[in-house]
Amino acid sequence: MKPILETIDTRFGTASKHAFSRGNTLPYTGVPFGMNYFVPQTSDQEGSWFFDPHLPIFQGIRLTHQPSPWIGDYSWLLLTPITGEISGDTLFHRQSSYNLDRAIFNPHFLKIFSERYQIETQLTPTCYGASIQLRQIQGKKLSLYLHAADDLSLEQIDERTVSLGQIGLTETNKSPLVMFTALAFSTDILSINQVGQDWRIDLAESEAQVQLATSFISKEQAFFNLPKQDFTETRVDAKKSWEDLLGRFDVVETGPVDRTFFDHCLYRLFLFPQTFYEVSEQGEEIHINLASGTIKPGLLFTNNGFWDTFRTSFPLFALIIPEYYRQFLEGFLNSYRDTGYLPKWPAPDERGMMPGTLIDGLIADSACKNMAPELEEEFLKAMIKTATKADPKAINGRHGLAQYQKLGYLSTDFHESVSHTLDYAYSDFCISTCAAKLGQEELAQTYAHYSKNYQNLFDSETGYMRARDVDGNFRPDFSPYSWGRDYAECSAIQASLGVLHDISGLSQLMGGKEAFSNYLLKACQSLPLFETTGYGYEIHEMSEMATAPFGQLAISNQPSFHIPYLFRYSNYPQYTSLLIKTLRQKAFRAGWDAYPGDEDNGSLSAWYVWSALGLYPTCPGKASYDLGIPLFDHLRVYLADKNHWLDIRTQQNHEHFHFVKNCQLDEKEVQSIRHQDLLDAQTLNFTLSWLPNH
Repeated sequence: MKPILETIDTRFGTASKHAFSRGNTLPYTGVPFGMNYFVPQTSDQEGSWFFDPHLPIFQGIRLTHQPSPWIGDYSWLLLTPITGEISGDTLFHRQSSYNLDRAIFNPHFLKIFSERYQIETQLTPTCYGASIQLRQIQGKKLSLYLHAADDLSLEQIDERTVSLGQIGLTETNKSPLVMFTALAFSTDILSINQVGQDWRIDLAESEAQVQLATSFISKEQAFFNLPKQDFTETRVDAKKSWEDLLGRFDVVETGPVDRTFFDHCLYRLFLFPQTFYEVSEQGEEIHINLASGTIKPGLLFTNNGFWDTFRTSFPLFALIIPEYYRQFLEGFLNSYRDTGYLPKWPAPDERGMMPGTLIDGLIADSACKNMAPELEEEFLKAMIKTATKADPKAINGRHGLAQYQKLGYLSTDFHESVSHTLDYAYSDFCISTCAAKLGQEELAQTYAHYSKNYQNLFDSETGYMRARDVDGNFRPDFSPYSWGRDYAECSAIQASLGVLHDISGLSQLMGGKEAFSNYLLKACQSLPLFETTGYGYEIHEMSEMATAPFGQLAISNQPSFHIPYLFRYSNYPQYTSLLIKTLRQKAFRAGWDAYPGDEDNGSLSAWYVWSALGLYPTCPGKASYDLGIPLFDHLRVYLADKNHWLDIRTQQNHEHFHFVKNCQLDEKEVQSIRHQDLLDAQTLNFTLSWLPNH
């Protein structure tokens, strides 16, 4: 059975706080990869954590662009339906309790009943807006408050239409960011009043349909973006847009597991990146170039952290929704054309967050899978320019570029120097891969040589990747349990395994296969100890690792995503399936506390989906998959490029069978699978066992 949209509760993973994450998600209602998402706001006192699934308080529907609480929101707008007079000007004075049991939180449909005002609010989205139905069940006339952090202006166009404008600045570059909002009501507007910095619109009736749309282009474009259909028809279209993507997975037989969490992960997978282009009345795709403030042709996407998503999300897009992947690539190339750099963490323009320039991973992955050959030459130039052109603002490109080029590593002068160095070495592998694909052998060899720079930070005495100063001396006060400072959101234990592109080289560096195997065993068997040296306090990733009984395998965060699959390269390949199945059973749950840590832009959900398939793209940029252990007895996956279904079957899929006895691709036994072979295959069969093979 294909996923049923109405059974997906978007609140999974929302029971999170600043100090501890169970997903750090928001219950987005929207269309896949939409420009706007809609969330009921429960509090304005918790900053980025403005929704609490346990708090039955409703301050209004928030139109949001927040991709992560650590990034924060921008160009947001709160719409609060009320009746009667309000005694004060704050959100506290306007808020109402709402009935948790009567509320519906679906990807395509949101329904809230306000107890104070006896108003039923229903919303269904479009890419650029939403259709909203308001009904006051006692027949009282409706009013709507509008609230934003930006300066909010309002212009009444006619008796049923208003235009909003809110002016802000982007977080990093401080570029002007103007969002225009069009609101069209099905009933007359009786009056409009400004209340402090907010606006109140009084309506003539107790029921109203509100058509809403936004634009970053112009007021006129916002009106053009308004939903063209009524609420019911809009809801049908929103449902179809989700079902087209979710329906590419068909769980024929679940076996001894529940599919609820898997379906939720599929929903999370198709949220990011978000659309940041619009379609003009002439049918042309256009976007605002935030670097210049001008309107440019072409696609553009935003709200995506490549440090997170290159590992799992985009390789899954390549397999499941290749037609979307090609659009994303075009959009990312337009980012480069607009700014001179490939994006790292756009929201909406570049935030400069996290180490590396890891969009290189998805470019190399798309090249080795032949996703968009017509773009490869320009992408190669963009990768090289991003890797070799320093940004005076230290936002775009490689931080510490001159030093990295001189020393072959970043020194202790730079924050998170080890993580940056390892990620740069991986990016150099990606550049080499793309150059080789285009027949540029000399360039490929040059960057293949650079890709070995990770070796410059390996300390054979301790067995870890360590920070060096400019003279080549290792940092003296070293502890493998120390988080931060030299490492991004991890310690030396996890970071030292971050050589995705040269696992055999890393294994040799550590002393050979046996030493590499022992390193992995020790990491998983060790106590989850940590030291706060780099941060000065306990960050939530430390807390999540410490409270989960998985040793130093901090599955809550991206540097550990591939670690279970590294056992495939060790003396204990059977341990991969043991770890994966145990993590699935113990670290994830179908509830508001769904995840073992931050569900960043769909990346942790994608990790879970890969685990359910029994496959994993350990190194994006290499067109092959390592074997894991499937979740279901029988899962069908639609491969759009080949227009056929791949059947993944699991024999002896008992709850206590944690090992893979054998795996066959079209009746041929395999230990790993090439991407093209998977696309051409009809069946992938796993047989599980109680004890491992010997």
